[in-house]
Amino acid sequence: MRGRTFASLSEGDEACWTHTIAAEDVDAFAALSGDDNPLHMDDAYARTGGFQGRVVHGMLLGAWLSRVLGTHFPGPGVLWLSQTIRFARAVYIGDSVEVIVRVKHKAVELRTLVLETTVLGPDGSPVLTGEARTMMLPVDRTPAWNEYVVIVTGAGRGIGAAVARALGELDARVVVNYRAGGDAADHVVSDVKAAGGDAIAVQADVAEGDAGPTLVAAAEERWGRVDALVNSATPPIERKPFEELDWDEVDRYWQTYVRSAFTLTQAALPGMKERGFGRIVHLLTSAIWGKPPPNTAGYVAAKSGLWGLTKALAVELAPHGITVSALSPSAVMTDQWEGSSERQRRALALALPAQRLATPEEVARTVTFLLGSEGAYLHGANVPVAGGEVM
Repeated sequence: MRGRTFASLSEGDEACWTHTIAAEDVDAFAALSGDDNPLHMDDAYARTGGFQGRVVHGMLLGAWLSRVLGTHFPGPGVLWLSQTIRFARAVYIGDSVEVIVRVKHKAVELRTLVLETTVLGPDGSPVLTGEARTMMLPVDRTPAWNEYVVIVTGAGRGIGAAVARALGELDARVVVNYRAGGDAADHVVSDVKAAGGDAIAVQADVAEGDAGPTLVAAAEERWGRVDALVNSATPPIERKPFEELDWDEVDRYWQTYVRSAFTLTQAALPGMKERGFGRIVHLLTSAIWGKPPPNTAGYVAAKSGLWGLTKALAVELAPHGITVSALSPSAVMTDQWEGSSERQRRALALALPAQRLATPEEVARTVTFLLGSEGAYLHGANVPVAGGEVM
């Protein structure tokens, strides 16, 4: 969608649009408005008044001003409250005019703008001057699924792979990120394409500082932009008493969960702000809601840190049309549980009101809900996909 968001506009910003006036423009405006004054329609008559030919309707210039305001600058969502106009001199068929709109004043509390509006003639001097007062309403800029570009971290397996496949079923475009296991990631790419979407596999360890820019660059090179981020990468989760932990083990969680979300968001943010749209979803855990399981201090602390980052970003980015939310699954049957016994898994399931464990596909469908237009009004949400474990 063209135009600018209210949050991205500053006093002094301006835009212009040029057009060469054709006789068809004047004829169409006369037919639409009913203003068939011979001054506008008859060259000979206009010359008797001292003009060089048919005079272009002044309000046709105003109509082109409306075009700029409504579609380009500020763009969709603008409500035109009032307009002053002074016509400085006549404009003729064949003249090239330049419509210029400049932000004179911005009132954040009321979402209003005062705009200088000027139309220049072929010699660069004003033919119309004035001032517009407008209000900007938020608009939903959610792209169609077949144009949607999503980076999914940790998408070679588990929940991340399920999210990528669910996006493929919606015809989306997916960056399948993986740290190791290229064959598995390639298989996910094939599944996404088979479902009707498009995908590329990109190797990057998101715990490293350059992974965010790498993933964003890959998406932009392939599809030109990034619309959404799903942060689902995780290191192996090990239970260990606190006194046996060393900081490197704890830091691995923080690097993978918090640092990766930080660097990836910073890399994608300029493009999201420019387009006035973005979705960021963080995978958390039900363990941060109530009493956490024992021997998980490093894991729970890092996930809690990511929840804090989620809330802070939600407040800061909401005015730019960017939602930041999270979901907190309880135990999900992925390869993280390969070392557990059937008895342990059964005990986990029976402890839940739902008396079963979640599937990766159920988590993935919640992610796609948050990414779609249905999630446009969810800022700082944390959805417990937890079978009633937390409420």
